[in-house]
Amino acid sequence: MRWLGIDPGEARVGIAACDPDERIAVPIEVVPASAAFPAIRSIAQREEIGGIVVGLPRLLGGEEGAAAASARALGERLRRRLDLPVEYEDERLTSVAAERATPSRRASDDLAAALLLQQFIDRRRRLQAEARTEDARDS
Repeated sequence: MRWLGIDPGEARVGIAACDPDERIAVPIEVVPASAAFPAIRSIAQREEIGGIVVGLPRLLGGEEGAAAASARALGERLRRRLDLPVEYEDERLTSVAAERATPSRRASDDLAAALLLQQFIDRRRRLQAEARTEDARDS
């Protein structure tokens, strides 16, 4: 299944997607926050997306603040309006890593989306492998 990764921000939203085999996430676009919903809807339809991963900006202690509440509101709107499953991924360190990797802050938003989506699909693949191993032991 193809997933869309969303790195929500007050000014800009980074968007990334993974391949159908859920192996690699790539940056797609950075859009103004005010235009995020129509852009995400368009990309989700064009890329035949099956699910959305929204970055959840937790505070360093792990608790959720106002930014996380905004991210959850966006995720809920996407779930309702696009009728797609929405997952949340802790993005505490992805934006910092993206900023270090790119000289332009603007360019780093879509990279942050790709990093959080890659983190999500890697964890998903690891959990699936562990479940297969567990099933094999039980057989």
